[in-house]
Amino acid sequence: MGEYIWILIFLLIAISVGLVIAFINEILGPRTKERMEDYPYECGVPLIDKEARGVFKQGYYPIGLLLILFDIEVAFLFPWAVIFKDLTLEGFIGGLIFLGILTLGFLYEWKKGALEWEK
Repeated sequence: MGEYIWILIFLLIAISVGLVIAFINEILGPRTKERMEDYPYECGVPLIDKEARGVFKQGYYPIGLLLILFDIEVAFLFPWAVIFKDLTLEGFIGGLIFLGILTLGFLYEWKKGALEWEK
């Protein structure tokens, strides 16, 4: 039981720091006459109405999907980079093949024009 007391103390400190920060924010935070939290989006664009439904440009979706795709693939490189000094030839070649496939996918998307914002 003695080794778990430090986990309990850490949790109590973490919860109290979060509550104190929220309380200070409520007291010292800026007050606005119009609550922006009630609007569907807080991006600075003037709203026409409070309706959340609207038409988005189709360019947002492919760019977002490509961002997620390449971010996840790059995240797979971190374990390879951590053990890079201890890699054998097979591990090094496997990482290079992965990087080659990633680069080919990127070049394919670039050639197709999927990375262009305006079409």
